[in-house]
Amino acid sequence: MTNLSSIILPVLEGMEESHLKDQLLKFLPNQLEAFSKIEKSFTQLTSKVQEKEHLQRFFHSWSQTNNSAMTVAGISNRMTMLVHKKQPVADEKALLQAITSLNRIVDEDLAVVGRILHSQMFYTMATTICTDDDWLLRRYLNQSACDFKAWKDQNSLRNKDIMIALLTTLIHEIYTHGEVEYILPKFKSWLINDYNFSEEECEKTLAWISVHCGPTEKNHFFFAVNAVFYYAKAMNIDVEAYDLEPIIKDYLEKKSAVMEDIMEMEELSF
Repeated sequence: MTNLSSIILPVLEGMEESHLKDQLLKFLPNQLEAFSKIEKSFTQLTSKVQEKEHLQRFFHSWSQTNNSAMTVAGISNRMTMLVHKKQPVADEKALLQAITSLNRIVDEDLAVVGRILHSQMFYTMATTICTDDDWLLRRYLNQSACDFKAWKDQNSLRNKDIMIALLTTLIHEIYTHGEVEYILPKFKSWLINDYNFSEEECEKTLAWISVHCGPTEKNHFFFAVNAVFYYAKAMNIDVEAYDLEPIIKDYLEKKSAVMEDIMEMEELSF
């Protein structure tokens, strides 16, 4: 049976041996409860025609756990600030390589390659399914989604240790690879069978999901891995001093809380 773990774990097993690989393989498989809640929410969403308000709540809150190109760009900005402020850097070439790797994560999102901003693709998907763009209204935003984004921004943009930002990005990229691969067939079947979309309409509507499938997010994950190691070299940091368990647990607990809240809102609406 295809689930989030079955998509994510083979990518991790294909990594070169390292402390990161050991930590990811040790702690990600332990998050079965969080994975189950997330899978259940997507299964429930795509099981039938939904009330419009539930769709609006889903897409606004879900969007806060995605579309993180600006966050990644912010981490890159923090790295260049080290040079700008003449902070001590052990290896400036390695720092440039870290920034270069990090920036490859957002090429597609920012339309540096490709012609359409990924935020526009998400807007098209949500607006088409919801039938208008009222889903953008703040009243459709769950507190748990605000909490997730605040936590992720704190780790990525405000924690004094940039390595924490890079490790958080690493977890986000490998999780997102699993999510998009897991949901694409569900969304396709849902729109075709329950909403009577044609294959062409379905393909256009779900472009935001499909463009992240295949090698895209997988490559982003490995760029994130490279950024970690280059930054460690640049700043003379021991990666093995970092424990990924709290980042993995916090990320998936907060993500699953968002999805669980969306699911409960639907149940309360009937």
